[in-house]
Amino acid sequence: MPVCEVYSYFGTVQAQELDSKIQEVHKRIQTERKILEASRLLSLATPNQDVLRRNEAKIKETERSLSYFESTLQELQARKLQLVNRDDPARLGLPSSPRLGQHPARDRSLPPTPQPYLEGGPSGGLAAPYSTDAAGFPKPKYSNLDLIKADTPHTTAKITKMLHQLEFKLQVEKQYKEGIAKMSTLYQADGDKKSRADAEVKRVESDRKIALLQSALKRYKTLHILDEAEEEEDFMDGPPVEGGHKANLRSRPISGKLQVSVRAARELEHAPVVTSWKARSASKQVIETYVSIKVEGTERVRSHPSRTDRWNEDFEVEVDKANEVEITIYDKQVSEMHPVPIGMLWIKLSDLVEAQRRQKVEQEAGQGGWVTADAAGAMGGTGNVFDGPTYSGTHGSGGSGDFNNPMNFPGAPPTGMMPAQSEGVDAWFAVEPAGAIQLRLNFVKENVRKRPLDARGLGRQGAVRQRKGEVHEMNGHKFVQKQFYQVILCAFCSEFLLNATGYQCEDCRYTCHKKCYEKVVTKCISKSTGEDDEDKINHRIPHRFETITNIGANWCCHCGYMLPLGRKNARRCTECGIACHANCAHLVPDFCGMSMETANQLLSEIQKVKALRKDAAGRQAVRPARVPVPKVEPPQQPPTPAQMYGQDMRPSIEGLSTAMDNVQLSPFDQQQAQQHPSTQATPGQFYPQPASGAPAYPYSPGEGPQQAARIPPGARVPEHPTPYADTQLGRYTPAPPDGYHPGGFVPPQQVPVKPFPPGPVAGQPRITQQPPERVSSIPPVQQQLQQQVSRPAGWRRKVGLDDFNFLAVLGKGNFGKVMLAEEKITNKLFAVKVLKKEFIIDNDEVESTRSEKRVFLAASREQHPFLLGLHSCFQTETRVYFVMEYVSGGDLMLHIQRKQFSLRQAKFYASEVLLALEYFHQNGIIYRDLKLDNILLTLDGHVKVADYGLCKEDMWYGSTTSTFCGTPEFMAPEILLEQRYGRAVDWWAFGVLMYEMLLGQSPFRGDDEDEIFDAILEDEPLYPITMPRDAVSILQKLLTRDPNRRLGSGKGDAEEIKAHPFFKDVEWDAVLQKKYPPPFCPTIKGSADTSNFDEEFTREQPTLTPVHTQLTAQDQEEFVGFSWVASWADY
Repeated sequence: MPVCEVYSYFGTVQAQELDSKIQEVHKRIQTERKILEASRLLSLATPNQDVLRRNEAKIKETERSLSYFESTLQELQARKLQLVNRDDPARLGLPSSPRLGQHPARDRSLPPTPQPYLEGGPSGGLAAPYSTDAAGFPKPKYSNLDLIKADTPHTTAKITKMLHQLEFKLQVEKQYKEGIAKMSTLYQADGDKKSRADAEVKRVESDRKIALLQSALKRYKTLHILDEAEEEEDFMDGPPVEGGHKANLRSRPISGKLQVSVRAARELEHAPVVTSWKARSASKQVIETYVSIKVEGTERVRSHPSRTDRWNEDFEVEVDKANEVEITIYDKQVSEMHPVPIGMLWIKLSDLVEAQRRQKVEQEAGQGGWVTADAAGAMGGTGNVFDGPTYSGTHGSGGSGDFNNPMNFPGAPPTGMMPAQSEGVDAWFAVEPAGAIQLRLNFVKENVRKRPLDARGLGRQGAVRQRKGEVHEMNGHKFVQKQFYQVILCAFCSEFLLNATGYQCEDCRYTCHKKCYEKVVTKCISKSTGEDDEDKINHRIPHRFETITNIGANWCCHCGYMLPLGRKNARRCTECGIACHANCAHLVPDFCGMSMETANQLLSEIQKVKALRKDAAGRQAVRPARVPVPKVEPPQQPPTPAQMYGQDMRPSIEGLSTAMDNVQLSPFDQQQAQQHPSTQATPGQFYPQPASGAPAYPYSPGEGPQQAARIPPGARVPEHPTPYADTQLGRYTPAPPDGYHPGGFVPPQQVPVKPFPPGPVAGQPRITQQPPERVSSIPPVQQQLQQQVSRPAGWRRKVGLDDFNFLAVLGKGNFGKVMLAEEKITNKLFAVKVLKKEFIIDNDEVESTRSEKRVFLAASREQHPFLLGLHSCFQTETRVYFVMEYVSGGDLMLHIQRKQFSLRQAKFYASEVLLALEYFHQNGIIYRDLKLDNILLTLDGHVKVADYGLCKEDMWYGSTTSTFCGTPEFMAPEILLEQRYGRAVDWWAFGVLMYEMLLGQSPFRGDDEDEIFDAILEDEPLYPITMPRDAVSILQKLLTRDPNRRLGSGKGDAEEIKAHPFFKDVEWDAVLQKKYPPPFCPTIKGSADTSNFDEEFTREQPTLTPVHTQLTAQDQEEFVGFSWVASWADY
């Protein structure tokens, strides 16, 4: 079918649906107008004040409904007009107009289809307080707390939220009533009259609540016409992708103090007066109203009774790991024993906390002089960054003042620490099914880990890494234990998890109880269809799924998440009635008419029967006993080093390898070998140690030793490098994708870059060319074995703990300690990172430690000028040590705290950091922990990017990972949303880094990690109105929430950022060769001066704390082959 006919067909179907909805809205408008007219006539016809009060509330509600229907009618007509324009025959050839209801700037939705980056494309900033509807009219966006306020007009979002919430509350209340009935039956059987009477009171109250919920639900169903904004349907087709929705991120329980002020209520539907022989007197017919505040279903406080719906009472409630507060209004007649609920309200604590945070941000934004990026662009800014000075440092005057002086912007910058003018939220909140209550709410979080802030708003903060739970494999499923903070349905037994721990498959997201996962024998979709699947049952009846519009509380039968309300992306089987997400439908087994529990029972029985048959057949067969024989390789067929190192073994060493084949060392023997002048090594070690004469970079197989020796240490090897790691660790250099340059670092294309030596850094050993006779192309282990015969003992350089004197503590982190050490023989200074083996084992950081070493080797391979180099690494019985070059100038966090950076200074550091990140990306590495604390400043004024603990290898263009890690202020939105992410996360962190260097504060602030995460996902960074346009532009493009549209996310990677006008006067070859004079050079009094490091650490004694535990031999095996020494470190 031609494309034009396809568009015409779907356009006709959509037009018919729109016409049907337009007619339905017309009818509802006519109905509401008649109700409004009748209500106004009733107001004129009766003098009864009670009737007039209720009728007035009815008129207000009808007017709100009428206004909503009229605005909905306008939106539907606008959609139809767009559809007609789109299906115009002149446009059918190239349908370029957006899909109906789809907004072009949808940064928060993170669409699955990658969008190419455009220079003038979407900014990616925080969605404005107003968006546009289908007609192009501004449409306000409300927070979750705003949606339950009484004065908020009816919107599609509000109606959808209330329908979802009321359906869920109604279902829970019905289950609660069933439980009460069962308990009442038990009490009756036991003869417990008191307990039975209490159960009866609860049953009556539950009946009343069910009636209230049904009444409210009916009202919102009458209002429901449109699904909640079709622009979100792309990412709502399935369950929250790896927790990707913001609501799931905020669903963690909160502890603290809830401060509630109950003021008054209005427009309540009070319970009717009960007239009986007991209540004949007027005093007994009086109704009193009180407010009950419940936390997670338990009543905590209750107001005094009032006959005027006014209370003015203040309460403070201690909350411990709670999600929701329920406020219920009761009527109690004096003559009656039990109260009657007349209205309910539910407030999520996370929504309240977010509303308070937003309130503070709005107060800060109103200080003046600071605006959003879009507003700054509209104002025109102050001109180009390069109006006056140039990158080389010539003086001039630009729009923001002297290029070499700190930028002075008008207005006080928002610090994130100013006290709120009024703490808490004061508003009228809607009560269901009718009325409103005036509350003042404030929540003070408990044990808030506030960020350490100095006067300029920047402070040190450690990195975080989420530990991956144990994986339980079951028939292809990879179950990981996960804590759910919402109601989840078990896909196996169809019972709720109810805020409990469950198991979820990492691949297909099948969710079940911890007790149920072992019973799951249905195959995971990730399991290859070509594999033999003998455990089958003949029940193969596919489900007949049909698209439904979900109006109610339904859960997916596969992933267990609640189906989104209203949207046409849910599926229901017309035969058995099960429901699921559209994206989960293909994962549901073809067991129509059979429950999953029954199907799994059948499969389990089949497995048992087949196992019994195999055992019986095995007993009948005569089989010799299997004696375990140790695997002994014959001397004439030794293991080839090609299997371990990816190289062919040279014939000249075959005999030597055979002779030394049986030499084996225990882990502790190896430890002694690493710390004493012995040349023995384990052939199967994880980290091969190159011979002392081997260069710090590999050469191609076609080169000889003499050729390799003529290449200076700082130069690039143009041929394919040999991988550093052996097959046991996984090769460091995998098969690269298109565009990867085998030489590793690729210079800019404009000017050929000469080989650069490392810059003069304090404490850095001098790198000299090795003599040709010491260079060998023999694989490292075989080379070591050969040296045992041909070299005298002690010739091989070994590094151990006894080679250093520790002088000071330079820093501490979440994963270790860094100390200043002096090498005894050379008197050179090094920074030594110390990690306890016990910590590495307990926290499953073995592979991470190995990876850190491989990244160090990659950084040292070409002696990149802006990456920290590695001298050696060794181990003791209790610890591992990374000996790194010592950079005595301190980190950028220290220097920006001392003095705000100038524009030239910030740009200078940003350029060098950009080249460091580019080198990592060209080698398939993402950094993931970019921050001021990890950028060191050498004495000659250049930067060194340090701390490779969070680096991830094999991350080429298009590769993704999902580990939750990083420093909170620098974490990209896709990391926080627990989505899969690529190397674009480094460019988000680079944008945050540039913002901090230019403006001296963080773009996303908060009192704790949760508030920082909310700010990253919700807030738009503010910029001074006089900030240069190009500076605002590059920050805006780097801080784009959609990773597919972020600057640098394309195949060009760093080249996209280099091409931005902010860097237009930068000669990148000159930056790489350190030809630009640095804007600032730190000073020290002596080589061991630590004044450029935090006194919190340097005042400590440089000692190693004793370790009382002893690792097993199996644990020690994890660190075999860790030791390594750089070729230039030999003396």
